[in-house]
Amino acid sequence: MTHHTHAWANIPTLAQIQSHLAAHPDSRHLIFCLPANHVIPQWQPENEQQQPLAQAWQEATRCLAHDAVNYIRQWQPETDLWLLPPYAARHLHEHFPQPENIIWHTPPVAQQPAPPRQAWQQPPTRQSETNTTAQPHVLIIGAGIAGAATAHECATRGARVTVLEAHAPAQAASGNRQGLLYAKISPHPTAQTELLLAGYGYTRRLLQRLLPMQQSWGASGVLHLNHNPSETQRNAQLAQNQHYQHLYRPVSPAQASQIAGIPIAQSGLYWQHGAWLNPPALIHALLRHPNITLHPHTKAQSIHHSGNQWHVHTPNGIFSGSHIVFCTGADNAHTPIIQHYPFQIIRGQTSIAPATKGSLKLKTALSAASYISPAWQGEHCYGATFAPNNPSRDWHAEDEARNRQALAQLSPYLAQQFADYYAAHPIRQPENECSEFRQNVNEPSHDYLGSLKTQRQPENEYNKFPRNQTPCKPNQAQAQLLRQPENERNEFPQKGHTATRCDCHDHLPAVGAISNPTALRTTYAAYALDKNYRIATPCPYLPNAYTNTAHGSRGLATAPLCAAEIAAQICHTPRPLSERLRQALNPNRLIIRQIIRSKNHP
Repeated sequence: MTHHTHAWANIPTLAQIQSHLAAHPDSRHLIFCLPANHVIPQWQPENEQQQPLAQAWQEATRCLAHDAVNYIRQWQPETDLWLLPPYAARHLHEHFPQPENIIWHTPPVAQQPAPPRQAWQQPPTRQSETNTTAQPHVLIIGAGIAGAATAHECATRGARVTVLEAHAPAQAASGNRQGLLYAKISPHPTAQTELLLAGYGYTRRLLQRLLPMQQSWGASGVLHLNHNPSETQRNAQLAQNQHYQHLYRPVSPAQASQIAGIPIAQSGLYWQHGAWLNPPALIHALLRHPNITLHPHTKAQSIHHSGNQWHVHTPNGIFSGSHIVFCTGADNAHTPIIQHYPFQIIRGQTSIAPATKGSLKLKTALSAASYISPAWQGEHCYGATFAPNNPSRDWHAEDEARNRQALAQLSPYLAQQFADYYAAHPIRQPENECSEFRQNVNEPSHDYLGSLKTQRQPENEYNKFPRNQTPCKPNQAQAQLLRQPENERNEFPQKGHTATRCDCHDHLPAVGAISNPTALRTTYAAYALDKNYRIATPCPYLPNAYTNTAHGSRGLATAPLCAAEIAAQICHTPRPLSERLRQALNPNRLIIRQIIRSKNHP
């Protein structure tokens, strides 16, 4: 059966959609163009046959983004739904490879041409790819949220997938006990806001589809509190967007207290469809597919391409495939090829406390300068610390203390509920003569896997201290603590999770086809003299090589949608990211930026 793409310049009625699906079972993609007035119909079914369709529409529009592409996979068993804002409707070529073949059921939306791009921004051509007609066999390096989601998206498009993980799945930044899913967006139409809005809805629908019983996640919403003047101003500006009241709404302290079930002293924004979740549960669900073969404890030692195949050498043998995707996060620095791209690392630590009768009253996740989730399996997860350029993955007593202090600021009520636990499990924290320095590099982060602080971070590479800062020597108490075995540094066993996250200088992930790093620097070396220099030389892409990495602490909201983009590029299916986002996330930008900022580049 030939599959077709059908489009409407508006949103058809429920009866029209029902009639179309009955008459056109070959509809692989349905495109509805969203109205400029942001009014979305919420239909009442006229008969029992329309009931499932009306419910599916309600699910599809629950987290609708008016300013981003809404890609709803498997809206019907064999049909994907695309809800496009006006700009995207005028640029269908950004998503569909042959827009002229789209079947319109209304007068078509006039299309606008693509703007010119620099040579390094041009995507790889089909002619430069190998094995374009054979079924792809995709090698994915890494089994965190990005790797698992990329494996899932490729597998559901028919590709054979081999996942190579140096450790076990969901161990590093994706191994946190509870993370938050919502979109900490700017009130301005930035690329990051577009990505977060589109990704938030995509992951929210993914959770409902893969884990419908909600045994490892909770759709109880997220309260983001006004904890300082800048957040108060940002939330006030967001609250003025009346067309996003279905996503979030402003709440007073009294309203926040009623929603949370505990006393709340601040006002804020309530993301009513936000969720907490156990990231490992989602990762394991993503990897459960017959087309996916997982190889844990299989570290990539060397990687090369020959004979139209990628070959990954590991202690467990050589694995070969037609395509390769690097999803190694903080391990990028130790992974062949991708290690030559510039990334930053951020250490984070969360804490765990047993639930009490009082803490069980918490009904929704709280977020401010730190976060806490409702109890799951008898425990609360809260934190997290934020230490740029710190590679340590050890549990630190001082970070446990910071998380406790941050919780007391977030919710004095909950901190009081844990007072007995804290008293029974004190922290022997050494005096820190460099407290001012550590405060600068180890502030509590906004949350652990849902949203990263947008403060500008140092641009130097791994394991270096920020500019104008020098590492301080430990005092006697610190030195004694560091000489102790890790499990003897405190009076109670480690409770919580520590990992390093990977980020880019602009806090956007790196997603897309990757180049030969050395050849890229050589080809565009003239940018060191003039960033506006016109260079027509084609970008030296590696054949069939991609990355989906550096999601920072936003991986739950961004990695699955970016995985869908990578899978679409590999399998030549419609692509969910706009051209604006593809350029903003282009991995080449990282090296091009290095060249431009270099004064002595050869």
